[in-house]
Amino acid sequence: MKILLGLVVVVVVLVGLVLSLPFLVDLNKYQDQYKPLIEDALNRKVQLQDIRLTIWPRIGASVAGFAVLDDPSFGSGPFASLSSLDVGVKPMPLLSGQVEVEEITLRNPVITVIKNQKGVLNVSTIGRKGVAVPETPSRAPIPSPEGPLKYWRS
Repeated sequence: MKILLGLVVVVVVLVGLVLSLPFLVDLNKYQDQYKPLIEDALNRKVQLQDIRLTIWPRIGASVAGFAVLDDPSFGSGPFASLSSLDVGVKPMPLLSGQVEVEEITLRNPVITVIKNQKGVLNVSTIGRKGVAVPETPSRAPIPSPEGPLKYWRS
């Protein structure tokens, strides 16, 4: 009976510790390590507001206020912004020190696409470090003013 009670106490303490991890671990202090990696991969400046560890519904991180700034030759505002970005990772590889992303959830995404006078879109420089803005217009179709679904009036 004492062994069973001791086992229950250990399980309760472990569950309490796991549930308190998001409040004990501050992922914001690691921004200096991973923010330059993101900026280098995107070839854009990135703004992150608050980063929290998540354990439910899956282990990962939640970023509040994520924004990717536009190419300076197109403007100074955000190219893409999200109210939050949730990244879920696989738990088993974490035990060996590897991070494998399982799921990415974007909440309330807003993407601003700009075409300059030469017909070049601002999306053409994402991830293209050291490459000049293309001189030829993008072959991407120009969206219709009516949007993807046309409304027929009679």
